[in-house]
Amino acid sequence: MVWAPHDREGRGRFGLRLRARLFDPINASVPVLVALFCLARPSGLIADIPYWSIAALLVSTLLVNSVGGALWSDATSGWRLAARVGVEMATIAIVVYGIGWGPILAIGFVYGAADTMRTVGSAATRPAMVWTLVCMGLGQLAVFLGLAPTLVHQPLVHGLSALAALGALLTMKLLDWFAHARETSESRFRALVQHASDIIIVTDSAGQLNYVSPAFDRILGFSAREFGNRPASELMHPDDLARLRAEMTADALAAQGNGGWRTELRMRDGAGAWKWFESTVTDHLQDPNVRGIVANLHDISARKEAELALREAHERFRSAFENAPIGMAMADLEGRVMRANPAFGKIVGRRSVELPGLSLHELTHAEDREATSAAMRRLTTQETDGYRIEKRYLHVEGHEVWVSVSLSCVHNDDGPLYLIAQVEDVTERRALRERLAYAAIHDPLTQLPNRILFMDRLEVALSRAVRQNRQVAVIFMDLDRFKLVNDSMGHAAGDRLIEIVADRLRATVRPNDTVARFGGDEFIVLCEDVVGESVALGLADRLSGALAQPVVLAEGEVFVSASMGVAVSRQVGDASAGGDPDDSAASLLRDADTAMYRAKELGRARTEVFEEASHVVALQQIRTRSELHRALERREFRVFYQPIVEVLSGRLAGVEALVRWQHPERGLLHPGEFLSTAEESGLIVPIGALVLEEACQQLAIWHAERRRQGIAPMSLGVSVNLSPRQLVQPHFVHQVADILRSTAVDPGALWLEITEGALAGDAAQTIDTLEQLHALGVRLSIDDFGSGYASLGYLRSFPVEALKIDRSFVDGLGRGTEDSTIVGSVVALARSLGLICIAEGVERSEQISQLVTLGCDYVQGFLLGVPLPADTLGDAMCDDLSAWAVNEAPLFSEALGSGSSEGAPAGMPAFVVPPGVVPPPDTLVDTRG
Repeated sequence: MVWAPHDREGRGRFGLRLRARLFDPINASVPVLVALFCLARPSGLIADIPYWSIAALLVSTLLVNSVGGALWSDATSGWRLAARVGVEMATIAIVVYGIGWGPILAIGFVYGAADTMRTVGSAATRPAMVWTLVCMGLGQLAVFLGLAPTLVHQPLVHGLSALAALGALLTMKLLDWFAHARETSESRFRALVQHASDIIIVTDSAGQLNYVSPAFDRILGFSAREFGNRPASELMHPDDLARLRAEMTADALAAQGNGGWRTELRMRDGAGAWKWFESTVTDHLQDPNVRGIVANLHDISARKEAELALREAHERFRSAFENAPIGMAMADLEGRVMRANPAFGKIVGRRSVELPGLSLHELTHAEDREATSAAMRRLTTQETDGYRIEKRYLHVEGHEVWVSVSLSCVHNDDGPLYLIAQVEDVTERRALRERLAYAAIHDPLTQLPNRILFMDRLEVALSRAVRQNRQVAVIFMDLDRFKLVNDSMGHAAGDRLIEIVADRLRATVRPNDTVARFGGDEFIVLCEDVVGESVALGLADRLSGALAQPVVLAEGEVFVSASMGVAVSRQVGDASAGGDPDDSAASLLRDADTAMYRAKELGRARTEVFEEASHVVALQQIRTRSELHRALERREFRVFYQPIVEVLSGRLAGVEALVRWQHPERGLLHPGEFLSTAEESGLIVPIGALVLEEACQQLAIWHAERRRQGIAPMSLGVSVNLSPRQLVQPHFVHQVADILRSTAVDPGALWLEITEGALAGDAAQTIDTLEQLHALGVRLSIDDFGSGYASLGYLRSFPVEALKIDRSFVDGLGRGTEDSTIVGSVVALARSLGLICIAEGVERSEQISQLVTLGCDYVQGFLLGVPLPADTLGDAMCDDLSAWAVNEAPLFSEALGSGSSEGAPAGMPAFVVPPGVVPPPDTLVDTRG
């Protein structure tokens, strides 16, 4: 590399090379030569030149050669090598010819060639030989011309020059052969070192780097030049350095001999990280060709990382194995435990150190060993990679332990090595699972099967019955008035009653029958292998008898009855009952439920067998219930009005509002076709509110028109029937008050009719509601009096003002004495209590005569007028009932509805006033024409 003045780095390197050349030990011979030449001059052994010339020649030669060597240190070929050799040969020629010895000192040229070959190699041989001939030729020419002194006379000096040149060239050629051989050996060594994967370092006895192989840069990431003149120990880890200084003594190195001293150490790379090396250190300080300590460093960082990772993995495995919350064990291919953790030992009641040598087969419950052995054989024969199984282990104390075992096999290239088992104690979890499974299909209170288990058993029973051509019966039962027990005695008493009922039912049925609880107070019994209805009915009778016994509770004695519905499956191919000849569990249950509700309707505490007609009725009720919701949304309900007439005067006293349903497909429906369904579904509440509001609005219109015509208001106003459900609504009184306020109707003109059934319910709440209505000024009456079971004492407790005699008693008037006696008693009772008496269902004139005789106040019925809508009656509500005197048959038939109890019989006579009674101004006519 040529140094440039502006190149600071090159300038520094040139200085180092020049310093090294100047202080080369060979240059120490220059002062000696100066002294020898100066001593030899007086004796005529050298040419007669000034002493200072002698010193100048030798010193200048030293300087010129040193500068040339430093300047062209890397010149190994081309003109730069030729220039370097030429400068050195020229300085030698000046010296030898300057002192007069000329060709006699041709050995100097050999010295110059050897010097350049020492640093450059055999490449300097040819330039040295050429420059030797050139320099000697020029020297001889200088001698011939007398420019250079000579101690040998001519022409001898020229002959000696030729011989000397020949000898110098031959010597240089010999040196070339030696240099070439050395270079060949060195090139082989250099090739090996250049491509070696290991680092080779040569240090002196003080640890200073003398040589590093190219791998030093490649592995450590920086060169020896960058490392500088620092000792090699600075690369080493402090811990390793301290250890090596203690161990690697001269005696230790000598004891190892040529094999070297081996150790492992860490060295820092260029990025500051530590790398691991396996080092072989050999002492070659006494070897003249080396003169140092040679260290061969093999990079084992990857191996160390792998070993560290392996140790960490082993430690993690050991820690995970020993501290795992579940049992773990390693076993040989025969299932014999080689190692187990404490958790595994805890499962079987042993210490982990006691388990090695035991067989997993021995720890397994005897009933599970065969299945476990078969699974292990599939695993060891590599039919499967692993399996998971739940089985039982035997605890050392003798009890069973349910465990979940996951077993896998560890393989290598040669096949399976050993087994690893993961064992989890699932005893509690399994017990919980069984309890949950039991709870999912059993009633928690009675422990009887619930709906899910019952339906499953029913499905199985039906399938078996089809195969065996037998029948299955289902008995659906519902306890009667169970709510009264809960309300009066509390839910705890109700639960205890349910438990006792369940025990009685369980004890009554046959062993192969199933008793289930569907919730609340509903029970169901599955009877298998029955022949016809008689067997099922016999079981139902026994069940009723078992329930008939009194139940003694802490709160008191209770008598229980149940309404039962029976449904029997059809025999194979029997479709005589109609419908689908095949039974399903759902349809059989539905049929029994339908029969049970039929028993409820017929008075409770009885058993009914399913009939297809009952199912049709039930379907119709479901359909009606759905349509009732839409009817409310579409306002399909209409209010009809029937007149209430004062008996003595025959004049209009008031009207009763009656609801009709204008069905879009079935036409006008009478209340008997939908009110019971509305009552059950709760829709009677919004329907009743609709009728009440519309009746008050219409009454306000009629009163306004009567005032305009100068007619006094109707003495009774309008009557509206109330459902018991309406009475228990928390805001019903406020609702009535709001309607009266919005319609501006006098509260005294509004009569609210309640049935005796409403009075038999929650008397306290009913009295409170009726008192609040009475406080509003609303008037109250009891409808259908005599048909219910209300106590006569209620008449004194409830603020009622009127009794309406049930039509069933009025219908017998004029036909016998019994009904006349009953009606007379009711009229007398009303008079004694100061109540108004109204007779319903008046359809014949003789009924009027009897009622007048008995002293009844008001009458109502089709003899006086059929219910008609407000738009037919119009706004003129005259006392002569002319509004109901219509002769248009289509409208009249529409008013009759579907011919229910409110319909008039054929041939309704005109209203006839009995003798002694002043007839009304206009005789009432038969409204049916």
